[in-house]
Amino acid sequence: MPQPARHSSTSATRRHRAPSQARGQSERGLSQRERLIESMVELSAQAGYQAVSIAQVSSHAGVSSATFYEQFENREDCLLAAYRAANERTFDRMRRVMGDRDWYHATRDAFQELLKGVEAEPSAARVQFIEARAGGPRLLAEIAAALDDFEASAEALLAHPPAGSTTLDVPAKALVGAVRSLAARHLRTHSEDRLPLLADDIVAWMGSYAAPAERDRWSVGPDALLPAGTAHEDLPVGAAALAVEPLPRGRHRLPPAAVARSQRTRIILATAEATMAKGYADTTVADIVATAGVAKESFYKHFRDKQHAFLESQQHFTQDILDLCVGSFFAEELWPQRVWSALRTLLMLIAGNPAIAHLRLVECYAAGPEAIRRAEEITRSFTIFLEEGYRQRPDARGLPHLYSQAIAGAIFEILQREVEAGRTTQAPRLLPLLTYIAIAPFTGPDEAVALVEGMSSELTGAPPAPVN
Repeated sequence: MPQPARHSSTSATRRHRAPSQARGQSERGLSQRERLIESMVELSAQAGYQAVSIAQVSSHAGVSSATFYEQFENREDCLLAAYRAANERTFDRMRRVMGDRDWYHATRDAFQELLKGVEAEPSAARVQFIEARAGGPRLLAEIAAALDDFEASAEALLAHPPAGSTTLDVPAKALVGAVRSLAARHLRTHSEDRLPLLADDIVAWMGSYAAPAERDRWSVGPDALLPAGTAHEDLPVGAAALAVEPLPRGRHRLPPAAVARSQRTRIILATAEATMAKGYADTTVADIVATAGVAKESFYKHFRDKQHAFLESQQHFTQDILDLCVGSFFAEELWPQRVWSALRTLLMLIAGNPAIAHLRLVECYAAGPEAIRRAEEITRSFTIFLEEGYRQRPDARGLPHLYSQAIAGAIFEILQREVEAGRTTQAPRLLPLLTYIAIAPFTGPDEAVALVEGMSSELTGAPPAPVN
């Protein structure tokens, strides 16, 4: 099997050790650079990257701030070195067990090693899976490149299985998203020791997408996306669904509560727009009030600081979004169609509200542990739409509920990548693929393809394509 590409790193990061090792060996040869990297890892894991200062990292490493700047350009440069080191160790673990084998044995052994690594080095894993996403454009580009490299290797394995075997009819990024979501949640709740126990269930979930090796993989083909230009106007949600009604111009007799409510909502929307434009770390209260068109005193009437405004922005539309998705879900009679309808509403809301989508799916990692926790809860709330799946057929009744968590992680990983890449308005095209990911473990891949092709045909007016 092709191996994940190795990212360039210094000799220091190649010799990077686990934090527990570093503490015991700092007197026996760790360089200043290595000690600074270790300190960044440990402090970021404890308090979140945004709460860590250069002075704290330097003090924890036992060096001066001047020494820090001899080794790194800035704080993000140090986090980048920590991320590269964690990635290198992760890939080394996985390389040792991966080879030219069928997907089941290669994937099972590789992910077992990954989960063992998370358990053994939780601080480094938190940097790799969570805190690195709080960095700026340079670090986000590094993460994207690392994921692209790994997923290209996985796709090569799935596209060229041994003769007579099976492959997985699901994109590699969905598999990565599921595992990352599960790992991040266990790291946040300090239950990483349980992750290795989940390895068999995770691989079983992946196996629910198994298909004959000789068949084309539907999930990575053109039929997994809606055609460009497919009409969506009949859906009664979109750009205006989450907007705020402007106050009347000039003198008005609106009650004070209505004025305050309008100001607050304008500030919430402005927080989303400002952080999408500049990133959470570089956004100021002045940016937010300028975008909202309100006085700074109005901001502080409603919010303590930038983070408070961000957290409220993150939470503000949650009930509206859930209500719209639930309404669409129960408007249909059969469960696969219900999932399709709920996802269609969600995707249209994302496409119509790019700033809100960016805040909820991307910038949340930069706003601290509470924002990350809320983002995780938003992802997990999607599992409620999957409960009926366990009653779709007899074989589905005994499936572990980890399947729902894995599916939600896979779907939101794909959505986050689209939003982060600036393809928010194209999100509705993902509807067939995401519906397939959601229902296939419960209906079986072949039935899921047939169902999704039928629903796509109804929407586009084109006849369903034959399944190879």
